[in-house]
Amino acid sequence: MALPKLSVPQYMVILPSTQEQITMRPFLVKEEKVLMIALESNDAMQISRAVRDIILSCYDIKDLEPLTVFDIEYLFLQLRAKSVGENMNIQIKCQEEDCKELTPISINVDDVVIINQEQDRTILLDEGSGVGVKMKYPSLELISSMDMEKLNSIEGVMDLIVKCIDSIFDNDNVYDADTETPEELSSFVESLSSEQFKKVQLFLQEVPAVYYKTDYACKCGKTQEVELRGLNSFFT
Repeated sequence: MALPKLSVPQYMVILPSTQEQITMRPFLVKEEKVLMIALESNDAMQISRAVRDIILSCYDIKDLEPLTVFDIEYLFLQLRAKSVGENMNIQIKCQEEDCKELTPISINVDDVVIINQEQDRTILLDEGSGVGVKMKYPSLELISSMDMEKLNSIEGVMDLIVKCIDSIFDNDNVYDADTETPEELSSFVESLSSEQFKKVQLFLQEVPAVYYKTDYACKCGKTQEVELRGLNSFFT
C-alpha cells in the first residue's frame, strides 16, 4: 500500500534583480541533510553546489545561469526562513587580540538587506574618446566554475572582469562582448591604465550582496560591530 503524501505550502518570492515573482516551497529533510553535510565540510565549492541544487529543487526555476549572485543569496535566505525559521544563529569571533572569544548572535532574515542594488553598471573610462564598458553581474554558475585560489590573484581578477563585460562603447559605436573573442576582450582589459583598471575592479568589489550589520557585547566587556556581507558570512 502506498504511504500518504504530505502537502507542502507554496510561497511567492520577489527576485531582486528583475522584481519577477517566483514560487517557492520549503526545503525538505532530504535537502536539509545535503546542506548540513556541505556546511560540515567547510568546503566553499561544496556549499555553493548544495545551495544551487536546493534552490533548483525548491523554486520554480529551471536554470540559475540568468540569476546574479545576490539573487541566489537572497533566494536562499528566504528559503531558509520559510523552511526552518526566520532567525539564524551564528558565532562571531571577538576582534580584540587578547580575547578572540566566540559570541552567539541571532539574526532575523527580515533584517538582512541587499546593498548596492542601485549600482551603475556603466563605467566611463576615457572622457575624451567616450570609451567605456557596461558590466554584467557575475552569476553563481560563473563563480562556481572558476578556481577560488585563482580568483585571489591578478590573473583571476582579470579573467573575471573579461567574463563580466557586457559591452564596450565609444562616442560612435557599441561593441557587444558576445561578438568579440576572449582574446580580444583580454587585450582590451590589458590596455587599460592602472586608474582605469581600478574603476572596473571596484565594480566587482561593490556588486550587490546580502548584508547585515549590528553591535554585540562580548564577554570581554567590549562592544563589537559586526558586518556580514555575502551568503558565506551567514554560515559562520
